[in-house]
Amino acid sequence: MILRWRVSAGHHTFRSLTPGAVERFHGWLRARPGRRGTLAAQTIGGYLQVFHDLYRQRDKLPDGLTFDPFPLESAPVAAGVTRATKGAIPFIPDALAVDILSKALTWVEEHAEPILAARAIWDTVDIEAREHGRDRHGAGRRARLRLRGAVLRGPDGVPIRGGMETRQLVTHLAEACFIVIAGFVGMRVSEILSLRAGAIEFRAGGEADLPQAYVRARLFKTVDDRGGRDERWFAPAPVVSAVDVLERLSARLRLLSGRDQLFLTRNTQHGEVVLVTQMQIALRLRHFAARVDVPAYEGRPWPFAPHQFRKTFARFVARRDRSQLLGLADHFKHASIAMTARGYVGTDFDLQGLVDHEGQIETAAALERFLTADRLAGKMGERIVAGNAIFRGRAGAQVRRDYIGFVMQETDLRIHACDYGWCVFQPETARCGGTLAPSEAGRAPAVCVDCANFVVDGRHRLYWEDRRSRNAILQETASPLRRAVFDETIAQCDRVLTRLGKHDDDEQTD
Repeated sequence: MILRWRVSAGHHTFRSLTPGAVERFHGWLRARPGRRGTLAAQTIGGYLQVFHDLYRQRDKLPDGLTFDPFPLESAPVAAGVTRATKGAIPFIPDALAVDILSKALTWVEEHAEPILAARAIWDTVDIEAREHGRDRHGAGRRARLRLRGAVLRGPDGVPIRGGMETRQLVTHLAEACFIVIAGFVGMRVSEILSLRAGAIEFRAGGEADLPQAYVRARLFKTVDDRGGRDERWFAPAPVVSAVDVLERLSARLRLLSGRDQLFLTRNTQHGEVVLVTQMQIALRLRHFAARVDVPAYEGRPWPFAPHQFRKTFARFVARRDRSQLLGLADHFKHASIAMTARGYVGTDFDLQGLVDHEGQIETAAALERFLTADRLAGKMGERIVAGNAIFRGRAGAQVRRDYIGFVMQETDLRIHACDYGWCVFQPETARCGGTLAPSEAGRAPAVCVDCANFVVDGRHRLYWEDRRSRNAILQETASPLRRAVFDETIAQCDRVLTRLGKHDDDEQTD
């Protein structure tokens, strides 16, 4: 479309364009009809970005742009793209996030070895063919014979036999590694794609002075240097495994290209080893989701994108513990201390707003459960059940909605979830010692069960049943002194389970 406009405007080359011509093209775009009247600002920004790229790549192109079309702003800003017009990057729905992360982790921890072994067979045969001047077809036959002899099984349990199948599995394994890193660390896509060999380093820290793993990469956002700045991110064990798999996957391509990055691929047109781009990884994430059968969302495949994992990571932290916001801001490498001090506003989104929003959703959902329940355990739970008859059933639906709306708008009540129950937090009665929220250091089942703020509903039944059975087993071989401790714990579990009653209609999951 740009080429057609250029010719119709009388310009036969991009070099002949002037700033006024680009401005006229901008005006022409604004006047074009779109699906909702005129073209969206993001669409216009995409077209203008082409001109920006023609200028940035002018030294590589025989016909580039000779001037910077937007010297004081970016193409999207020139097109009118703002926070309001571009919309927010969505979170991955909880069920889908858990599904794709667990499946990616399974690929990394359980399926990586046979895939890497199949890749090694093909690499070995290729090296032998190059050294002895053999043809590729013969090398392919030898590789397939060795694969059959090795009996390596893919994630679906079927033996890996062919070259195309091996390449597809290798590609999906790299995608799984990306998802594990993005989901468990929350790094930006540019930071993950900048990973190089030797990215994991261990540093001693903490009271026990034990080595802690960190992943090293390049930080580009908010950094003046176009090459980025070397930074470290806390790396849990799954990420260490994912980086190790990436190093083994990319070893051959790094050797052939002389590069040391971990996300490499072959250019399909020329066979050249090149870096994986952000656009490619975005598309590949959806291919991986389709390969592992991630469930549909509202009848359609979820449009996975790299930055969604970062936002989902932050959302998980925000939902679980408000006290971790300062650590999250530091972990995300936000631009300045002042930015963090003004309500934890990051370069991607407002963390304080995220926490408030998630806290309200969790509180409203918990209130709905409490007001409709006829059996709850815990001191607060027993008080709620004693007075919630007016809110139950269809007759109480409107009263319930009105009450929840009043609580959310007129009070600062927050209900906090944990594995074994809920805390209707009130600092003056909190046994854990929390002042703004439950104390993560002070809360525990034995503490909470006698706290005036505590509620247990049907979905926590499995936790208390499991806790009781484990303590009953330990009680059998315990000394008389320790048996008294187990007796008390079992009695606590029995009190909770008795208050919950029969579990035929309990909700075990959300």
